Amino acid sequence: MTKKRTVGDKKLIELARQASKLARIGSWEFDVTGEKIYWSEMVHELHETDPNTFIPDLGSGLSFYREDFRPMAKEKVQKCIETGIEFDFEAILVTQKKNERWVRAIGNAEMIDGKSRRIYGSFQDIHAFKSLELQNREILESISDAFYAVDKDWNFTYFNKEAENLLLKKAEGVLGRNIWELFPAGIGTPIQKIYQRVARSKNPESFEYYYPADGKWYEIKAYPSQGGISAYFRNIDERKLAAEELEKAYQEKNNILESIGDAFFHVNKDWVVTYCNKETERVLGRKREDIQGKNLWDLYPDVVGTAIYHQYHKAMETQENLAFEEYYPALNMWLELAVYPSATGLSVYFKDITQRKELDIRLLQANERFEKVTEATQDAIWDWNILENTLYWGAGFNNLFGYQIEKITPTLESWSNHIHPEDREQILKSIDGALRKPDKSHWTEEYRYQKNGGAYADVIDRGIVIRDEKGNPIRMVGAMTDITERKNFEISRNNYVRQIEIQNEKLKNIAWTQSHIVRAPLARMMGIMNFIEGNKNQDDIFMWLKHLRDSANELDGIIRNMVDEAQHLAPPYSA
Repeated sequence: MTKKRTVGDKKLIELARQASKLARIGSWEFDVTGEKIYWSEMVHELHETDPNTFIPDLGSGLSFYREDFRPMAKEKVQKCIETGIEFDFEAILVTQKKNERWVRAIGNAEMIDGKSRRIYGSFQDIHAFKSLELQNREILESISDAFYAVDKDWNFTYFNKEAENLLLKKAEGVLGRNIWELFPAGIGTPIQKIYQRVARSKNPESFEYYYPADGKWYEIKAYPSQGGISAYFRNIDERKLAAEELEKAYQEKNNILESIGDAFFHVNKDWVVTYCNKETERVLGRKREDIQGKNLWDLYPDVVGTAIYHQYHKAMETQENLAFEEYYPALNMWLELAVYPSATGLSVYFKDITQRKELDIRLLQANERFEKVTEATQDAIWDWNILENTLYWGAGFNNLFGYQIEKITPTLESWSNHIHPEDREQILKSIDGALRKPDKSHWTEEYRYQKNGGAYADVIDRGIVIRDEKGNPIRMVGAMTDITERKNFEISRNNYVRQIEIQNEKLKNIAWTQSHIVRAPLARMMGIMNFIEGNKNQDDIFMWLKHLRDSANELDGIIRNMVDEAQHLAPPYSA
C-alpha cells in the first residue's frame, strides 16, 4: 500500500529540489545487476543532455569525461563496483554541446554478500569555484613572492613554485603535511607565535624573520584564512645586508661628523634640520632633539633677512659652494661658515671664530700702531719671518737708505747683500750665533750699510729673537739706526783731543826747556841782590847793579822768546 504524500512532504521535496538547484548538485544511480543508470534532472543539465531523449549507460556516462581525466574516472568507478571503495574526485566533463565543465563526482557502493548491487552518488557543478581556484593558482604561481597556505590544523593546503625554490621542498611532498613537522626549526620562534596570533585574532601582520635552519632573513606577510593562515614571503638577505651596510655607512658618517671639530647640520629643501652633530649643540647652546625635525627659520627667526640667510638661499638656488665669515649678534659670536648644496638640501659646516677674530682685530690694531711707529721713528724697523724667509721693512728703510720697499721683495739675502763686504761675513756669523743659542734673545751689531746711491752709512742694528715653545727661532724683529753723524762727530772729537794732547806736549817741552834757561839769570840776580845787601862799598854796589840789569835783560829776552814760541803753536783744532 502506497503512503500518500502530505503537504509537508511535498514542501520538503520542493525545498530539497531548490537547494539542489542552487547548489547545482544532482544525484545518480547505477544498477550493477541490471546495468541501468539513473540521472537526476540536474545531472542531465550538467551534461547538457535532454532527459526525454538521452538514456545514459555506464559507457556513455564515462565518455563525457575529458580524455585526460577519463582513465582516472573509469578506474575509480570500477574499483567502487568491484570492492565497494568510495570515490570522490574532481574532473572536467565535455558536455553534449562540447562545453567543458568542472564537476565533483562522489560515489558509494551498496554491497550485499560482498558484491556490489548498486552504486550511487552525486555530481556537483564546481566550475565557477574551480575556475577561480585555477585562476588564483595561476596568479599565485606567477607572483614573485613565495606563498603557502595552511589550514586550522597547520597542514599545508598550498605551496607555490617560489616557495619550493626558497624552502627547497616540492609541493607534492608538503601538501597535506603539518608545517611544524616539516619545519621544526620554527617551533618556539617568533614565526610560530605570530602565525598563532594571526589565526586567533584574524588580524594580518607583517614582520621580518631570521630562520635559523637556513640562516636567511625573510620578509613575511601573514593573513588569516579559514582558521589557518596564508603567508607571502620573500628572501631579504641582500636587502638586510644592504641595510646593514647602509647602517654601517650611516654610523661611520655619524662618527665622522661627530668627531670633526666643526659644527655641522643639514637642512632639506624645506629648510627642516635633518641632522646636527654634538659640536652644533655646544656652539649654539641647544640640544639636538630641540633642533632636528624643526624648520631652521622657526628656530632662528632673528637670522631671517641677514647676510647668513641670504647666503644660504644663494647656495640653495645656485647650487654653488660658499664660504664666508659673519657676526651673529644673538650669541655675540663670529662664525666661519662653509655651505655645500646638494639635491637634498644644504650641508653647513661652521665654527666659532670669535677668539680668532678678536685676535685679528687686535693684531690689525697692533699693525696699525706698528705702522704709525715706523712712520714716526727715524729708525728702519724690520720683521724677519725665519721659517718663511720673508722680511718686512718699515717706512724708515726708505727714509734712511732710499730704497722703495714697495718695489722689492725684502729677504735676508736682499738685506745682507747691502752690508759692506768687509763687514758682511762677521755680521752673518753673529746673527747665526744668536739664533743657535736658545737662551739668547737680544742681538746688537754695528756695521756699514749701503744706501741706494752707493754710499755707505754707519748703522747700529738691534734685534730680538722670538722662539717657539721648544726654543727654536721663528721670528726676529728689530731696528736699524743710522749713526753716521755720530761716528763722524766721534772721529772729529778724537782728532781734537789728539791735537790738544800734542800741543800740551809741546808746551810741556817748552816749559821744561825754558825753565832751565830762566833759572840761570834768575839765580845770578838773586846772588847779586844778596851781595848788595851785605856790601857798603858804593863803587861795588854800582858794579853789581850793572850786573843785575844785565841779568834782568837776559831774563826778559828769555821770556819774550817763550812767548814767541807759544804763539807759533797751531790752534788745537782748525779746519
